[in-house]
Amino acid sequence: MSLNGFVKKIQDIMRVDNGINGDAQRIEQMTWLLFLKVYDTKEYDWEFHDPQYQSIIPEELRWRNWAVDNKDGKSITGDELLDFVNNILFPTLKNLSIYDSMPVKQRIVKAVLEDTNQYMKDGIQLRKVINVIDEINFSDHQEKHTFGIIYETILKDLQSAGNAGEFYTPRAVTDFMVQMIKPQLGESIADFACGTGGFLTSSLKYLENQVKSASDKRLYDQSVYGIEKKPLPYLLAITNMLIHDIESPQIIHGNSLERNVREYKEHEKFDVILMNPPYGGSENELVKSNFPADIRSSETADLFMAVIMYRLKRNGRAAVILPDGFLFGQDNAKINLKEKLIEEFNLHTIIRLPKSVFAPYTSITTNILFFDQTKKTENTWFYRVDLPENYKAFSKTKPMLLKHFHEAIVWWDNRVEIEDKNSNSYKAKEYSANELKERNYDLDLCGYHVIEEKIFSPEETIMQFNEKIELLLFEIEEKIKTIEKIIFNKEVEKHDDNFFYKSTKDSQTLQHLMNKFPNKLAQSILQSSIEGKLTEQLSSEKVNVSLINNVKNEKIKLNHINSERPFEIPKTWIWAKLKDIAIVQSGGTPLRNNPLYWVNGTIPWVKIKDIKGKYLNETEEHITKLGLNNSSAKLFKKGTILYSIFATIGDCTILNIDATTNQAIAGIVPNEKICLTEYLYYVLLHSKTYMFKKSRGMAQKNINLKILGDLDIPIPPIEEQKRIVEKLDLLIPQIKELSFLIDNQ
Repeated sequence: MSLNGFVKKIQDIMRVDNGINGDAQRIEQMTWLLFLKVYDTKEYDWEFHDPQYQSIIPEELRWRNWAVDNKDGKSITGDELLDFVNNILFPTLKNLSIYDSMPVKQRIVKAVLEDTNQYMKDGIQLRKVINVIDEINFSDHQEKHTFGIIYETILKDLQSAGNAGEFYTPRAVTDFMVQMIKPQLGESIADFACGTGGFLTSSLKYLENQVKSASDKRLYDQSVYGIEKKPLPYLLAITNMLIHDIESPQIIHGNSLERNVREYKEHEKFDVILMNPPYGGSENELVKSNFPADIRSSETADLFMAVIMYRLKRNGRAAVILPDGFLFGQDNAKINLKEKLIEEFNLHTIIRLPKSVFAPYTSITTNILFFDQTKKTENTWFYRVDLPENYKAFSKTKPMLLKHFHEAIVWWDNRVEIEDKNSNSYKAKEYSANELKERNYDLDLCGYHVIEEKIFSPEETIMQFNEKIELLLFEIEEKIKTIEKIIFNKEVEKHDDNFFYKSTKDSQTLQHLMNKFPNKLAQSILQSSIEGKLTEQLSSEKVNVSLINNVKNEKIKLNHINSERPFEIPKTWIWAKLKDIAIVQSGGTPLRNNPLYWVNGTIPWVKIKDIKGKYLNETEEHITKLGLNNSSAKLFKKGTILYSIFATIGDCTILNIDATTNQAIAGIVPNEKICLTEYLYYVLLHSKTYMFKKSRGMAQKNINLKILGDLDIPIPPIEEQKRIVEKLDLLIPQIKELSFLIDNQ
């Protein structure tokens, strides 16, 4: 069975159905159908080995009796199928009678379906989906692992759409962590935010080779335990366990943080804990009260770290993925957690991961902390995993693979310090617990050095692009000529065994160059414009310094060359802080639970997703006047520049309407006697990369108004500002059209 063909076929069918809205609903629809198909396959096994087995599902509702199409014209479809699924199948399975003594493998049917939805409205399309799913032979050894690959493929698509990414960890990472932890048959293995069960399935794969007898198989069946809060990944995890021959999955549908950590008994602790806790979320005060006061945090990753410490057995081992913010964080909870980790556990290894491991779904930089509860920490090794040679980043098409951990695996058993040849730091180094304590538990060591990518002038950018394109086109043309000679049976003077690969590689490189070119050209043009290199300076034009002085009551000197500034500007230009030439304010959000603030609102309310171009003319949501007057929201007038200060930092637009914004957006109103709105818009557009580097935060980057207000703005004479805007207004749309042509070629 073709995996890609299966996924595409299902997606194409569901897109025709009006009841399905988006990838999240598609995967939920697909998954409950897959679950019932898998469960029916497992029931065949259970019936074979136990003649007394009784299904919890009523006979007429078992997959084999309603879903299988025997091609005899008797299978239900259309409105009859919809009526059966909506009014008989779902209500019955959601309300099955269960009791505590019932085997887990029977109780899970109700548990996985009670929060699941049936979205499809076209019974004919639903029949088509069922038939495609029924083609999978889950009893076949080769095909039984197909589901795991299928849901990972779809989850990657979900992540690219910005949904559900928190419950997917790249398989290379989970496999590496399991290999380093080396779980043994008979040990208990847990993940308290297990998502779809990635760590658990990697652990099961590692344990498979240790199963030699029936008693070993019983230990294997009882080896993994998970908790998952969200219904969809919980359903995926249960199904995944069934696929891996775990007949009674110990997966709990719940929130691991809702139990007081001080109440855990010894039998509720585990030998091995493997986790990638959710980052960036927050819990209410009631949940925080489940933790000792000194380690209470508003960050979910911190709270999960506390749970891990309380639920790890004596001599147990753990491997946990945490963001950089945990390593260098200096708030009380993080410092106390790290102190506890070093004083009460053996934090023996921290593996630094490249920023793009989770790309393109998130840019969060992460680390793997390996520790055990054998003794207090004496020394901690830090090791940095670098990108493979010729990789600038991992991506959706070039993800991290287990082979990229090869050097780390070799180093693991033969630990030596490794100097970084490109800087004065280390790629691998050991630090004592006292050294870490002296740093106030700042664990940001053996990190990555930042390489600044030079922005060339527009002329240089275009010239370099043309040179590379010409070379690549020449190489591709030569490859095509060679192929033509072979096709038409002409003699080939020199045969290169790798020319097919090279031709493909050249084509990919060409596409990569073309995709990057518009953005690089836009950056070089914006850079050139704010350096005064895009337009002519006229000696008759001078900056009126007195106007600047009126904004801020101090003398602001003209700057020719200033080492503290990012670049040189012409003599007729001046540097000023944004806060000195503009009013900078943030927006606010009326209470969502008060309908009087939102229902029938007429005042446009801007979210980051509304910012899509130079001008903003409409918004998705509106608030009422009451909502405006009873919140921190501010009404910004037409002509205000809106600037994102949260998540997608630096997105900006100019209001073409009066509107209010949420707190993730700043409103900027320049003094137009000094700085034109449209000119400032282009300067701010150029600042995106710089401001992102100044940002803080873990799961969601942000900047505050002080950082934004301190941004240096190069200010030309007003007439030159007009000329710059005029030229950029011509150039930027042309670059966008070029980008569109490349994307749709």
